[in-house]
Amino acid sequence: FTNETASGWQQVNFANPVTINPDTTYIASYHTPTGNYSITRPYFTTKHTNGPLTALANGPGGGNGVFTYSATNAFPTSAFRATNYWVDVVFTPFESLWSATDTPEVTDHPDAQAVTVGVKFQAATSGTIRGIRFYKSPQNSGTHTGSLWSSSGQLLASATFTNETASGWQQVNFANPVTINPDTTYIASYHSPTGKYSITRPYFTAKHNNGPLTALASSGNGGNGVYIYSATNAFPTNAFQATNYWVDVVYDGNPVGS
Repeated sequence: FTNETASGWQQVNFANPVTINPDTTYIASYHTPTGNYSITRPYFTTKHTNGPLTALANGPGGGNGVFTYSATNAFPTSAFRATNYWVDVVFTPFESLWSATDTPEVTDHPDAQAVTVGVKFQAATSGTIRGIRFYKSPQNSGTHTGSLWSSSGQLLASATFTNETASGWQQVNFANPVTINPDTTYIASYHSPTGKYSITRPYFTAKHNNGPLTALASSGNGGNGVYIYSATNAFPTNAFQATNYWVDVVYDGNPVGS
């Protein structure tokens, strides 16, 4: 921590944010060389929930909050009388257009031409786009490039997918997340040199909402999803039968505390 105030809540950000999994226990801590910490006791006789975050109650899995006496930073393993030591996290949820359990109707379209496919979307609140996701068939091979575009075709960010699995959802993060404005249309896309993309057709006969994100309906929005045949990554401008090419974004909303 740097630039601390004399008292009250203090915050430090990691150099690289850490992705966490749902329904998995983690421990947030801070080390103080002088003690004199703040407490409420007892507190964790029941769980404490705020939005998507839950501070666990004391129970069979162990106590909460936790501590260890050490001259240097160390993993806290002891608990005493369900004490809240007022340690918190800065959590940024990222609500994608589709969940990990959503899957295409056709995973392997026979079209084998090099192509960029994408989706037009808007966010209800300002935030950042951390990266691109897409659903991959085993035949959709080669190097894939994920991109974020403005509605006018300005390339806002791109990144190359690495360490892909043979099939299923793939994700790449941009080197620098892109801030987006609410109620503004953007296009998320990926380029495949071998085609064989996944589709559901028709799909965008109506808009698709998930939390603050909306994939636009084809009607009245110049068509959705979008594509363009090209040997290299390019801005997708064509649309056909309201096809969902299963391109998604990693969207960060506003930070949430516990």
